[in-house]
Amino acid sequence: MKVSFEKEQLLATLIPASSISQVKNTMVTVGGLLFECPADEKFGKVTDEEEGCARISAYDLEKGIRTTVPCRIYEPGNCVISASRILQIVRVLPDGEVTIEVDDKLRAVISGGHVSYTISVSPADDFPAMPMFIGDRRYELPQYAVRTLVSRVIFAVAQNDQRANLNGAYMKVKDNVLTMVGCDGSRLSLASYELDGEAEEAGIIIPGKFLGELIRILRDSEDETTVIIGRKHVIFKIDRIYFFTRLIESAYMDYERIFPKSFTTEAYLDPIEIKDALERAAIISEDKLGGNNRAIVKLEFAGDKITVSCVSSEGSVVEPVTAAIGGADLTIGFTGRFLLEALKACPENVSRIRFRLNSAVEGVCIENGEGSRFVTYEGEEKKAKSEEDKFDFLHIVMPRRLNNK
Repeated sequence: MKVSFEKEQLLATLIPASSISQVKNTMVTVGGLLFECPADEKFGKVTDEEEGCARISAYDLEKGIRTTVPCRIYEPGNCVISASRILQIVRVLPDGEVTIEVDDKLRAVISGGHVSYTISVSPADDFPAMPMFIGDRRYELPQYAVRTLVSRVIFAVAQNDQRANLNGAYMKVKDNVLTMVGCDGSRLSLASYELDGEAEEAGIIIPGKFLGELIRILRDSEDETTVIIGRKHVIFKIDRIYFFTRLIESAYMDYERIFPKSFTTEAYLDPIEIKDALERAAIISEDKLGGNNRAIVKLEFAGDKITVSCVSSEGSVVEPVTAAIGGADLTIGFTGRFLLEALKACPENVSRIRFRLNSAVEGVCIENGEGSRFVTYEGEEKKAKSEEDKFDFLHIVMPRRLNNK
């Protein structure tokens, strides 16, 4: 096999592909990248768009990526190259053309400019079989829409929870609306996007770790992303990239039962002002000496302000935030970081948000000040769909019990 690439194009392909491969695995080829020059039918379907390209794949038996990169093929062939090794080599090679030449003894010479490296590679047939990129449900939406949905819920997805379903984000398609949900037991976050045209209903759980890598690939672009749902996998087709993962096969929680149907206290406020206040309180609440016992950030709703305060072994802080408050006065405590992350996930174009609460032991509901389509409160009509804004969001953060002394 002998093939050459433009360094920048190859590097742009290797970076996302290398993030998939696992170094610690009993299968050596799972830590490698499959190079097909050109794409070979025995490793998966070949499409017209792959002509004049090498196909590069990574797969760790749970998630994977397959993409193509333009190249000049002098001698066709395929092999598996260590992901970490080739990424390190290509990064340090001079700008310009990079050539990879593999001999019959599975030794690869990777060269660029006056520099060349010789490393061992593995036969392509040892690479694990990847799932077929097919599914019975397909949805098309802009890249920025997928990126926005993921960024608004990923902070609330649990990590390494014993409840497998909470370690992923629930993606639901119903009534032509795609909704994503994250919950870790302390926070619940929802974000939705109205799809164009008729969309078939679906409900799947996507692993949170995969979404963390997906968001690094997505751009704030109008370019189209195709979401393909198969029997056990979900595939995101982004430009030349097929990025996929095995689904979490479990039923998701009935999150709608958590929605409050009424409230006793509500406040309208500027999201930037409350975020700034919580960030200042974090200097005190994130008590480094206290380990995981972070101090409670207390919010007092009274009059025309929310008073943010915190006391810890580091000191104390008090700051009022202007708000339009209705209903009963209320004092409630939170883990400051949890509340701050929820506020940071609110859209930047929302100039006013709404807090709605019932008591000091029930979660705060954070919504757009103009209302949400997720919750219908007693005596209110459901927010109408907007042609101008296809997005909607809702965050619920559970409180921490205050010590009343």
